Amino acid sequence: MARLVQRRHVLGGIAGVALAGAAGAISLSTSTGCSRTETIRVSSSSEKAALVAELIKEYNDAHRAVGGLCARVEMTALTSGKMKNLLAEGAKPPEVWLPTSSMWLRLLEHEGHGDLLVPGARSITRSTLVIAMPGSVAAALEQRNRPLSTWADVLQLAQSGWSSYGKPDWDDFILGRDNAETSTSGLAATVVTYNAAPGELTRERLNAVEVQQFVRDIELSVSNYGDEAVQYMQTIYDQEQRWDSNDPAYRPYLDAVVIQEQMAYVYNLGAPTGDPGRINSQGPKNPLRAVHPRDGTLELDHPFVVMSAATSEQRAIAEDFYRFLIEPDQQKRFADLGFRSLEDATRPTDQLRRTLHVPADQQLNFVPPPDGQLLAAMLESWQNVRRKARVLLLLDLSGSMKESVNDPDTNQDPSKLQLMIPAAQRALDLLNVDDEVGLWTFSSNPSVIKLVPVSRVGDVREELQARIQGLTAVGETALYQAIDEAYQTMTREANPDRINAIVLLSDGANTEPYPGGAPALLAKLDPQARETPIPIFTIPYGQSGDENIKALQEISRITKATYNDTTNPLDIDQTFERVFRNFG
Repeated sequence: MARLVQRRHVLGGIAGVALAGAAGAISLSTSTGCSRTETIRVSSSSEKAALVAELIKEYNDAHRAVGGLCARVEMTALTSGKMKNLLAEGAKPPEVWLPTSSMWLRLLEHEGHGDLLVPGARSITRSTLVIAMPGSVAAALEQRNRPLSTWADVLQLAQSGWSSYGKPDWDDFILGRDNAETSTSGLAATVVTYNAAPGELTRERLNAVEVQQFVRDIELSVSNYGDEAVQYMQTIYDQEQRWDSNDPAYRPYLDAVVIQEQMAYVYNLGAPTGDPGRINSQGPKNPLRAVHPRDGTLELDHPFVVMSAATSEQRAIAEDFYRFLIEPDQQKRFADLGFRSLEDATRPTDQLRRTLHVPADQQLNFVPPPDGQLLAAMLESWQNVRRKARVLLLLDLSGSMKESVNDPDTNQDPSKLQLMIPAAQRALDLLNVDDEVGLWTFSSNPSVIKLVPVSRVGDVREELQARIQGLTAVGETALYQAIDEAYQTMTREANPDRINAIVLLSDGANTEPYPGGAPALLAKLDPQARETPIPIFTIPYGQSGDENIKALQEISRITKATYNDTTNPLDIDQTFERVFRNFG
């Protein structure tokens, strides 16, 4: 599968470094009188990025000197899978990389890029993979004396739905999980579900009929594949805050989500993105219960990885920064954010016992992390068994798309349309040949032009690319009418075995008459009235104005999709990739 080539490097020139362990060569002092400042750049996985940023500030404020050099650390945040992909594509690495799991290092080595890493990476903290359920869902299962405790239980729920559990009004079981190519929880979910399938897990057995069927049946319950766990958890949190415990008809946003235990912990403390500053604010109305599957979970080891491009001076500073992170005061900060002990991930911390009610005598069944070859084979197999998508791309081609965008990297500023065309083409390359996709555009009334009907990607990929290349912009913005028509069509033609969705890009407010305005449109988008709801992933493209933004935010919220802020048109590449990763 072709990967999206990002137009602007999100790393900002950062390089990732694996730790050398030259502790004996380090001389530490305060920075008074040091000869010059040496900076290392760190890329942190997103779930711990806010804490790492706080610790980096404290490290820099301490004015530490290493070997006569003033030490300084800078940081960016990026999911582990995205960072691995960028490194494999030749992006300039940071000096230090802090992924969630060493599995990404194994994949990078398998892909022939092991020379980027300094051997001997060490952990800075630890966590585990869990199946997290809203409390109301866990209670419904317990009332039937059928609590979820294994992947086999997930399979049974996925196959039978809620009818046999006394909740026929809830219909199908809904599972949330991240994309295996960009997110550690997504990769780990893939590993443990394959491990739970019948028989011994080997590369040769990945494509055995019973293994493929086991994983496929679980995947059929997936509502969409989140691109990044912290964003996914924020969406779940916002939706669940509307929960009314007195409403017997309330349907949870989802029934379970496969995530890192630490993220369930901070979710229950009111900080779904992992920002320590939000802890002890308003907590969730429907707290999560964490299940550590008895038939297998994974330890997530959070390695401190020094990259081979780091100089000897940078490696010395990296070693000092590592020592700082594993000091007791910093380790307590990790524990307070829901991570497990650096020394022993099998024992829950006091914080986990209090907030997630993890038993002190917990027994965990850890799955051995696969080697790089097996991981790569799993990802290839997962692409075949994951839930396939049925997506309509709905693009605004009103005259305002011809407006130019200030781009400091070019001599001639491009238009919004010129930026969108290649980004949309690359995003469609992320779809599998057996996914389905269509292309509609809109401007003035009568608004919708159905360029390509929803069809198998393998049959229309070349036509889609040519149609997108030839797009032109003119006229007004019949936004509401276009959404209405697209939603009604996708609802009428929905395939319940697929992820049905609309991806909407618009660069302005509705300018054409629509009876009843936005309230009338939102009333038509109520997913509760439909067996197969159609999420609308909205992209406000270079927009300004609170009312315009709020309308698109509400459309995504009410249809249980994500709103993807692209008020800076130069971010359109990353936005399209983030949205299309929801479909695999």
